[in-house]
Amino acid sequence: MGNEYQCKYCMKKFARERTLSSHMCEKKRRFMSIDEPSSRIAFQVWYDFMKYVAPQTKKERTTDDFIRSPDYIGFIKFANYIIQLRPTETNKFIKWLFKHSVKLSNWSKRETYSLYIQESSKLETVERAVERMVLLMKSWSEETGHSWEEYFQEVPTVTAVNSIVMGRISPWIIYSSKSAQDLLDRMEPGQLETITRSIDTEWWTKKIQKSPTEVQWCNQILN
Repeated sequence: MGNEYQCKYCMKKFARERTLSSHMCEKKRRFMSIDEPSSRIAFQVWYDFMKYVAPQTKKERTTDDFIRSPDYIGFIKFANYIIQLRPTETNKFIKWLFKHSVKLSNWSKRETYSLYIQESSKLETVERAVERMVLLMKSWSEETGHSWEEYFQEVPTVTAVNSIVMGRISPWIIYSSKSAQDLLDRMEPGQLETITRSIDTEWWTKKIQKSPTEVQWCNQILN
């Protein structure tokens, strides 16, 4: 009569149905949390990753496959990181991780995102950088009540440093705009060091020197 009831997740057997109903193993817990935001994000990233590394596989991957994956915890950790980080253009960041074969254990490290920002900023046009900057300034204006043109004069330096490190303010802006230089002048030495660590200064110095037309246009728009 014993062992009539079996958990379909861990395969453990129970003598009573009531005991099975109250049983909570790790895989059952994962199944019950599959609709939580972190689980939905983790599953989608895992699904896309599996398609990327094994595009020839025809079998449709399911949430059950994800729940049983040995990498489940790593993807959940990354999903929570994404929710907290709120990166600029999340999908591009994720594709960059795939393309560069970054180890899953490093996906949630600050230096990984910093490297991504450094590399992606080098591929961005000055037009796109200015467009994103104007959108950021207008969003700040709506939140604070200041005119968006006052951004560089009024934004708290802590907020600006975070926006630069997160890639919301491009090096195109920092190195081209006189107003951005005024913002940097308001910062503490430690804040400037943080910015310097997040930008490939040598590369951008050479880029700006070779781009006088782009620098002039940027100044006309933002100053």
